[in-house]
Amino acid sequence: MPAKKMTANDVMSKRLRSIRTNNDITQAKIAKRLNMAQTAVSRWERQFGTMNAEQIVTYCRIIGANPEEIFAEYCRERSVKK
Repeated sequence: MPAKKMTANDVMSKRLRSIRTNNDITQAKIAKRLNMAQTAVSRWERQFGTMNAEQIVTYCRIIGANPEEIFAEYCRERSVKK
């Protein structure tokens, strides 16, 4: 079975997870701030769930990331894959 192709969503999820772990922020802390279950955050990071733009911006603020940079990375990756 061939390996799954990396998508722009995968790249964004990995980047968000990387920033979160580098800043020693737990999924549980993010979930509490977003008033949702930790499993939802886990699903986002593993690409089994989706975040809307508002949730991505809030997630970025919690982990200390610049949402504009994250969206720019996402757009660059999408344009490369087309």
